[in-house]
Amino acid sequence: MAMSRRWAHQVNRALDKASTERRHNSILSDKEQEFDSHRIKVEMAALVLWECLSEMGVTREELDLKMKEIRERGWTITPPSFYRICPKCGKKVFDYTEKRFEATCVYCGQTINIYPGDTNG
Repeated sequence: MAMSRRWAHQVNRALDKASTERRHNSILSDKEQEFDSHRIKVEMAALVLWECLSEMGVTREELDLKMKEIRERGWTITPPSFYRICPKCGKKVFDYTEKRFEATCVYCGQTINIYPGDTNG
């Protein structure tokens, strides 16, 4: 009987470990999808802005100079915090959706535009 208890305990531990690994993999997959969503939005915004700038006569050299200027001001890559304050209820609204540059307040349902580079608020 003692051997079967030990065996049952080992089996239960193995099952718990497998369940935990599946949960962690699911969370990791969700975070990867969220990251991809943000990356795609930023890439699209960069393309749109570059096309607009080039149509207005900005050259590649001017763009490179501006990027150098911004780097010299001390700009660093930090994790983005894409959120806005909901104009209807005043709560923070984070950009976790698949819709580009748009989020919905979980408190009141208000749709809010969120653009990369905007100041929070």
